[in-house]
Amino acid sequence: MTAAAPAVRRTRPGPARLIVTVSVIVVVVVAFLLPYLWIFVSSFKAQNAIFSDVSPLSWATFWPTNGSFDNWISVIENKNVGTALLNSVIIAVLQVSLTLALGCLAAFGLTRVKFRGSRVLFAFILLTFLVPMEALVVPLYSWMGDLGLRNSLPAVFLPWIASPFALFMLRQAFEEIPAELDEAAYLDGAGPWRVFWHVILPNVRSSIVGCGLVVFLFSWNSFLWPLIVNSSSQYEVIQVAVAQSAAPGQLPNWGETFAGAMIATIPLVVLFLFAQRHIVQGLASSGMK
Repeated sequence: MTAAAPAVRRTRPGPARLIVTVSVIVVVVVAFLLPYLWIFVSSFKAQNAIFSDVSPLSWATFWPTNGSFDNWISVIENKNVGTALLNSVIIAVLQVSLTLALGCLAAFGLTRVKFRGSRVLFAFILLTFLVPMEALVVPLYSWMGDLGLRNSLPAVFLPWIASPFALFMLRQAFEEIPAELDEAAYLDGAGPWRVFWHVILPNVRSSIVGCGLVVFLFSWNSFLWPLIVNSSSQYEVIQVAVAQSAAPGQLPNWGETFAGAMIATIPLVVLFLFAQRHIVQGLASSGMK
């Protein structure tokens, strides 16, 4: 007879350790949230009130005394924010859709179709992710001109739909699916497309959603490339519209700038609040824990 393994006793953290842990968490949360709170509150203040309330710090710094929605109304009516917001939504949705379509097909080919040099090809694709975007601006700008796509919405997202980052996330998720599922489907008479659509994709749904949200974030926050490729205000994205809200040669109205920044942030906050579970699962299944 073998001796029974001793029971593992879980020790609860002491009061001192618990206090230190809670204190660190509170400090980190405050350090991250306090600047956003100040920006949000300042978006309801007049220009002179923003600076007069900063020094010295008081409750008025983080509370809109005599606040109003004038900055928000001015930004929406006079700064092209509504059109820019719609442009950003269209660009982000199209970029996410095309990136996921290409990424899923490429991940399926690299994990399910066995061919010599597949690992070398994947490594080469990942190396392109290390090339800084600034080094690609000039050739991409010339390419968009040759295609006649400058000053258009497709010029903003087309160069980035073949994303090495998305391929990495999706390939790692596809590799987690056992090959026995594919073999069982093939024995039942399914072809590669049916295996891809009915076997693989349903099992990596969380990874696809998580990848799509990360791509959406990259697309939504893009600034340099949309600024360069589009000179027409008709095709501005929200980040460019907020940055260019000040008239040339004049100091920016910080209240309007903060209001525009909050308008640009609200869709991301809402999206991530509803989909944070998929983000965590998608990153975990891709090996990026």
